[in-house]
Amino acid sequence: MIGNGSTASYWCDDWLPQGPLIDLIGDTGPCRLGIPISSTVLEGCSRNGWILPSARCRTASLAALRTTLLDIEPPEPNDPPDQYTWGISGNRAHMFSIVTTWEFIRESAPLVSWEKAVWFKFSVPKHAFHFWVTNLDRLPLRGRLAKWGMCDRDTCCLCGQAQETRDHVFLHCGVATQLWDMIMPRLGQAGLSFVNWSSLIDWLLSDTAGLSTVLKKLTVQNVIYSLWRERNSRLHANGPDSAMVLFRKIDRSLRDVLLARLPHKRCRGLLAQWFRFA
Repeated sequence: MIGNGSTASYWCDDWLPQGPLIDLIGDTGPCRLGIPISSTVLEGCSRNGWILPSARCRTASLAALRTTLLDIEPPEPNDPPDQYTWGISGNRAHMFSIVTTWEFIRESAPLVSWEKAVWFKFSVPKHAFHFWVTNLDRLPLRGRLAKWGMCDRDTCCLCGQAQETRDHVFLHCGVATQLWDMIMPRLGQAGLSFVNWSSLIDWLLSDTAGLSTVLKKLTVQNVIYSLWRERNSRLHANGPDSAMVLFRKIDRSLRDVLLARLPHKRCRGLLAQWFRFA
């Protein structure tokens, strides 16, 4: 918003309805009008008012500039100071908004149904990130690597008895099923199993009587992360852990996570829920 024009850039600031003049007229504009690129709006004036393009100019952009300036009072040194506003798509504000700007410049992907199963308040960031990659089926599992010619064997690193795919490693492998058989009763869900990855996501997104959705998601993401670590440990010959050892590690990890979240009102009963069926 132009006041005395002493700080606003004549060529680069967005002070006219057409936008920055350098974009409207081009790099030759300063030379054609005799107004240096470093000039302020005030310096775009002479004693007689605006420095205008010739009335006989046939360049459309320069003719439009002349018409616009003739309808605007030139700034005076004694006018109030210039004011800067931020705006996107015609909306102006005196404060810059990071959120509004980010939403404007980023490429927005379509909404997905599984978003709340991956990203949620009180999540463990490394578990949520790993769960996101797993959900997209982007992990370097042997089944995928073999299709690209990057792996000679496609058998599961945990059991060695089936092709290593996402659903096998995390849901159907013998190690995974033993671990789930220990985990689900602690959530009051004894006997519940998952046919495929989609059924796991559907369960995470559904309401379960007597079970917090936060605890459900924290537990599942911890299990998936732990199975992946165990898979990598066996691949690199660091020695296997039994399903019972994995369960104890998950139990200890969940206790620490839940204790850390006790100050939050929504999390105060989660530790009691975890111990209810112990």
